[in-house]
Amino acid sequence: MTPSPPPSVVRTLDTNVVVRLLIGDDPQQTPIAEKAFLEAIASGGVFLPDVVLAEVGWVLRGHALDRLTRHRLLERLVRTRGVVVEDIDAVIDALENFRQGGDLADHLILARASRAGALPVLSFDQRFSCHQDVELLGAIAPGEPQPGNPP
Repeated sequence: MTPSPPPSVVRTLDTNVVVRLLIGDDPQQTPIAEKAFLEAIASGGVFLPDVVLAEVGWVLRGHALDRLTRHRLLERLVRTRGVVVEDIDAVIDALENFRQGGDLADHLILARASRAGALPVLSFDQRFSCHQDVELLGAIAPGEPQPGNPP
C-alpha cells in the first residue's frame, strides 16, 4: 500500500522573512528565508496578508530601491505560483497605483474599501485625499467642540 501524501498546509510569512527573501541582505537569515519559502510553497503555499505587503512596501523604502524596483519585486512575489493574498485583484490594483506614486498601504486600503463598497475612505492625509474616492477630513480648530462632545 502506498502511503498517502502529507496534508496540504498553507503557511504565512512574516514581514522580516519576506524582506530577507526579496532583498537577500542578511547572510545568515536569507538562506533560511529562502528554504522556508520553498518548503512552504511545496507543502501547500504561502499566505501573505495585506498588512505584510504594506509593511514590506514600507521596509523596502529603506533599502535605497526606487519605486519601480519595489513595485516589480512585490508584483513578482504576489504573482508567484503558490503565493496567496487576501484579494489578488485588489492587491494588483494597489500595486499598479503604488507604481504611479503614493504609499502602498494607502493604495491597499483604497482598493479593499472599493471592493467592499465602503467609499469614500476618510483621511487626514492630504496626499492620499487627491484620489477621487478619498475624502479629506478637516482639522478641528482649537476651541471648537470635538465631534460627540456638545459645546
